[in-house]
Amino acid sequence: MSRRRMTGVCHICGKNGPLTFEHVPPRAAFNNRRVVTAGFDEVIRLGPDEVPTGPVQQRGAGGYTLCASCNNRTGSWYGRSFVDWCYQGMDILIRSGGKPSLIYMNYLFPLRVIKQIATMFFSVNGEQFSQVHPVLVRFILNREQKYLPPRYRFFAYYNMSGKCRYSGVVAKVDTRTGKPFIYSEITYPPFGYVMTLDSQPPDPRLSEITGFSRFSYNEFRVFNLRLPVLQTHLWYPGDYRTEKEILRDRAKGELAMKQQRDRTASGRPI
Repeated sequence: MSRRRMTGVCHICGKNGPLTFEHVPPRAAFNNRRVVTAGFDEVIRLGPDEVPTGPVQQRGAGGYTLCASCNNRTGSWYGRSFVDWCYQGMDILIRSGGKPSLIYMNYLFPLRVIKQIATMFFSVNGEQFSQVHPVLVRFILNREQKYLPPRYRFFAYYNMSGKCRYSGVVAKVDTRTGKPFIYSEITYPPFGYVMTLDSQPPDPRLSEITGFSRFSYNEFRVFNLRLPVLQTHLWYPGDYRTEKEILRDRAKGELAMKQQRDRTASGRPI
């Protein structure tokens, strides 16, 4: 049976026409398993133990987001180097039993890796994203271009526990300081990635990799990296609490609500 022809606006170049399926992350980076597709509005209401329901995608996680030209060019320029980076990350997690506590050597083409990560963020954000961020479009479509403007920062972490998360740009406010955080997140083992926009990262444990953009396309480097291992048990982007922490905070919230109801019932001021 032939695949259904999809048309729309390419999330990178902005042209309207036939779209191709873009794996996020690339299929060879362990993204070849069946996945359940569900909208953000649905999964955001689920708890740490709940599984979303929806259509099953046989070919792995991703969607019809890029035209053939953008898909083929970014895949051929950056895909293989990104896959190598993912295999190294998975090997580190396996050898360390999921608890890497040392600084590990990573052998990579850093510019290619960060450009593939940027490409993935275009896929998880809407088709208007390229109109708002043309500088990122140029960064991706010119494989030789180096450096990123200060407003764009990229972060990474190891991930082996919890859910795969795909979030377009969201905003959150620190209730204690009033400081806003604006970011997008992609989580698929062995890594999670956060891109911030004019913002600090949503968690100080995230390790910044924006510096990967300083190198040339054909520049191969050895990095001594120590990335945090973070869990993603809830669908909220930027939430890295363990299951124990989630249950503890839930119990605190339920207790606070009960105390408020008791005060209201007794006529005492809240």
